[in-house]
Amino acid sequence: MKIAVASTDGKLVDLHFGDANRFLIYNIEEDEGKFHEIREKTPIPLNNHQERWVASIDLINDCKAVLCNKIGNEPTIELRKLGIKPIELNCEVKDAVRECSKHLLS
Repeated sequence: MKIAVASTDGKLVDLHFGDANRFLIYNIEEDEGKFHEIREKTPIPLNNHQERWVASIDLINDCKAVLCNKIGNEPTIELRKLGIKPIELNCEVKDAVRECSKHLLS
């Protein structure tokens, strides 16, 4: 299964879901996450908030979870409708992926 991570540098989970211009995608297998790819979003003007988070959902719609620093109520609801678990974290990507893999596979 895949998870998406909102990170500017690949080291910290440090982006708001709608503000992320890219997501790091990890494959979760046997209690660990392996980096798979980077998915980049087409730039959308900052003043169009809803379009930005809708574009983020479209980019990660095949993932089971998304790890981000913050996420609003509307995108949280829409992600859950698609079976994607939004998880707010403020930590290193490697730790977040490791913990997420334990919970998703258990």
